[in-house]
Amino acid sequence: MHYFKIIFFAAFFTLASCGKSPLFNKLEKTKEIAGSILLEEQLPGAENSFSLKWNVPPSLSELGIFEITLNSPLKTTQTLNTYIWMPDMGHGSSPIVITPLSSVSYEFSELAFIMPGLWVLHIEVLENNQVISSWQKSIVL
Repeated sequence: MHYFKIIFFAAFFTLASCGKSPLFNKLEKTKEIAGSILLEEQLPGAENSFSLKWNVPPSLSELGIFEITLNSPLKTTQTLNTYIWMPDMGHGSSPIVITPLSSVSYEFSELAFIMPGLWVLHIEVLENNQVISSWQKSIVL
């Protein structure tokens, strides 16, 4: 009986330690996106501006997908990187799959927003594995 109590309390505190549980706080899909998410927007960059379009908007119920279209192709020494991060919890979710669609368009898929709260989407341009330009957008689910 003593082991059962230990296991029960360990499981309880593990599930309760990272904010509101998605098991007990179901949200309707229309309420998961706090009005600050634009499905399409133009984003300035140091060398390369781009547009971002959500094909599957951020959601707790399905993996997000977005595309970016650069105003000009990246240099051959440049690559794109992206990640999502929860600053309040100190963790993110990965990996995010980046698929080139053309010389200026890329699809970013499998964004797993695993719990409600503040998320920050980071998009970076790397040159020789060094960040030369970055952009971030806050997302509240």
